Amino acid sequence: MKVVVAGAGVGGLAAAVRLAAADHRVVVLERAPRPGGKAGRLELGEGFRFDTGPSLLTMPFVLRDLFAATGAPLEDELELLRVEPITRYRFADGSQLDLSADLPVALEALEAWSPGTGADWTRFLGVCAGMWRAAVPFLTGPPPWPPRRPRPGEAAPDPRDALRVRPWHTLRSLARGCTRDPRLRTLIERFATYAGADPRRAPAALAIAGYVEHAFGAWHPRGGLYELVRALVRRLEALGGEVRCGCEVQGLTVAPGRRHALRVTGAVTPAGVETCDGLVSNLEPEVTRALLGAGAPRRARERLAGRVMPARVRGTAAARARAGVRPGGDPSVSGLALMLALRGRSDDLVHHRIAFPADYDAEFDDVLVHRRPAREPTVYLSSSCATDPGEAPAGGENLYVLVNAPGEAGQDWAAEEERVLDRLAAVGWDPRPRLVARARRTPGDLERETGATRGHIYGQVAPHGRLTGSLRRPGNRSPDADGLWLVGGAVHPGGGLPLVMLGAQIVARDIGAASG
Repeated sequence: MKVVVAGAGVGGLAAAVRLAAADHRVVVLERAPRPGGKAGRLELGEGFRFDTGPSLLTMPFVLRDLFAATGAPLEDELELLRVEPITRYRFADGSQLDLSADLPVALEALEAWSPGTGADWTRFLGVCAGMWRAAVPFLTGPPPWPPRRPRPGEAAPDPRDALRVRPWHTLRSLARGCTRDPRLRTLIERFATYAGADPRRAPAALAIAGYVEHAFGAWHPRGGLYELVRALVRRLEALGGEVRCGCEVQGLTVAPGRRHALRVTGAVTPAGVETCDGLVSNLEPEVTRALLGAGAPRRARERLAGRVMPARVRGTAAARARAGVRPGGDPSVSGLALMLALRGRSDDLVHHRIAFPADYDAEFDDVLVHRRPAREPTVYLSSSCATDPGEAPAGGENLYVLVNAPGEAGQDWAAEEERVLDRLAAVGWDPRPRLVARARRTPGDLERETGATRGHIYGQVAPHGRLTGSLRRPGNRSPDADGLWLVGGAVHPGGGLPLVMLGAQIVARDIGAASG
């Protein structure tokens, strides 16, 4: 079976590797000049290197399984370095906390910082451990909605799992139920932003995004996260697959289908049609649907254009309103990123730092409600040279800065860049006296470079709603056409490097091994 993969992000490459290992003929088509998608790479000046997308790796066992199942082990391709402490948090009152994945170290730091928070953190991690047990079948299997009978060999769902994920809680109410110190609550609420969401409206299950850092550690591939992209390309090519960069998928060719009205038969590119027996799209679901509609008969185009979200997550307007879901869904978060090459390197430098504002709610209101840059944003900083000294020259620092931002056009990003630098100066982390070179990446840049609609980092729709937030992502098998599968952060099981690789595994398992 010949499979075309549209998009060479990590999800698309992981699916391509697994399918090639299953003896399919695989071609990956990528419109950008190099693979990686949102996992980009930039070099400034002499030897300052930056990952422009994900800045850490969690759940390393997912990556190890991918490489072990497709050939030589991960250690033959990548060296993973442990990031410790995971993050240094700075709060509006000026206090700081270094939080480790080593639980005894973390508890000691918490008790020294605020007596009683060690017990609160232990309580929170215990709740998350139950959520994790419930989440594993969800993350590694098909979407839970609509419900279906288990296939032969599959375990029946455990009804207790529905309670373990605390569906009656938002992330905020969970944080308030587990912790007494408002600063620790803010730290927990931040995990909603891993999915581009507002903790006041996000499901409690998003706590798992932060839990896995502390349960399984935070990791950095030596040479940067982009080395993961290179390793996946090498593995794919070793298995006989191919990556064609600078080759944009402009449409999909279709024929009458069996299960659906349409069946995908190829990808339209500037060089012509790349025919296939199946297609895996690492593009956003809305983009994939538009490409499918371009080659469909008129009636099918009208149906596809009218489908604002997959049928599996439709419901009555009243039910959706009760769940806190707007028609079409709430827009997700984008971001403004700065890459700063700095002279000098602090002795106490850590890989990740975060500075919280005095009013966290005001930030979410600005970005997600009023759709404007936050007046006082949370600032996330990553200096990978703290863990991997080769990421910056001796005596230098590669500082990556990210703030939440709306994806709307028309923003004065140059002014916002200066405001972010002012914010860093206000918390005592002013980089301007040490600047050697700098670059800026706006939501518009992200859209142009990766195709992410309006520069959304985590998919267009935020996972809001206590009961439905985790169920609303499209599934991995397209409901619109036969022979069409979906991977990436905007579809099941979610965003982040390990989850898009798990989605690739789900797709490869669904397609199966090549026959004959």
